[in-house]
Amino acid sequence: MSSESFDYSEQYKKLYEAWEKTMSEAMDVWKKNPLVKTGVEEAEDYDPMEQYKKFYDAWEKSSSEILEKWVNSPLFAANIGKAVEHSSGLKKHFDEAVEKVLKNMRFPTKTDIERVLSSINNLEEKINDLTDKLDDVSTPPPAASTRKKK
Repeated sequence: MSSESFDYSEQYKKLYEAWEKTMSEAMDVWKKNPLVKTGVEEAEDYDPMEQYKKFYDAWEKSSSEILEKWVNSPLFAANIGKAVEHSSGLKKHFDEAVEKVLKNMRFPTKTDIERVLSSINNLEEKINDLTDKLDDVSTPPPAASTRKKK
């Protein structure tokens, strides 16, 4: 795509035209809806799922080519990269704000919970070590070789 020139204003225009065409077709489908018209014979032939599928197919057909060109353009790739970079900073600020709110409400924060879990894990390790030492102390030493009686 890099060798090809990409005119964004033209692509936006085409995307809008595709949307407009799809909406026009959707209006045509809606006008055929038996709930809008009166007449029992029309209601028997009406399948709302089929009408929805026609609407979806029309939108997909008219917009997929334009969206594919847009997503594969170098400008889109550069901008999406910047968005990802900035979103990580935004997440950091959001997490800090949530933590402050939780502290003010006297709810445990993620940091508080992680600290408690770490303490529990340390205690569990110490208990396991002590249990192993008790097992070693309470287990009798292996029996010495049997002595011959005189």
